[in-house]
Amino acid sequence: MDIKKNKFQSTKIFDNYSIAIRQHKAQHSHCKLLHGYALKFKIWFEPINGELDEMNWVVDFGGFKDQPKGNGLKKWMDDMFDHTLLIEKDDPQLESFKWLEELDLAKLTILDKIGAESCCKLVFDKFNDTLSKTNGGRCKVVKVECFENNKNSAIYEEVNN
Repeated sequence: MDIKKNKFQSTKIFDNYSIAIRQHKAQHSHCKLLHGYALKFKIWFEPINGELDEMNWVVDFGGFKDQPKGNGLKKWMDDMFDHTLLIEKDDPQLESFKWLEELDLAKLTILDKIGAESCCKLVFDKFNDTLSKTNGGRCKVVKVECFENNKNSAIYEEVNN
């Protein structure tokens, strides 16, 4: 006999992040060159205990605003992805990109790993860390999708065994 378990989820989209990126390890591809995307993130939330809050919400989207009223996640997303140049920390041209930032020609964001998949994991981890410390830690992110464009996306999600 199947026992059905229901759950609540909500989603939030963060979009219009103009980024430049270089994936230096993709020597077989044009992705080794600087290129741009308008990134969009879709984030799935669930209440940890399965219950909605006193307002009957999974998560208060207004809580993403700047501190002290919110938890600052919107600002973090903007700082990470709005008009930034994403470069991997082991890029052999890293010093050249740092020089562009010194000349005020780029807003450089150096990442441990690069690509839509890694951006999903980065957002997943940051949101869950922040959410665990705010609103009584009552909700969590279970899935993040990062769209490079309308045709390509990557997903990172929590899987329960």
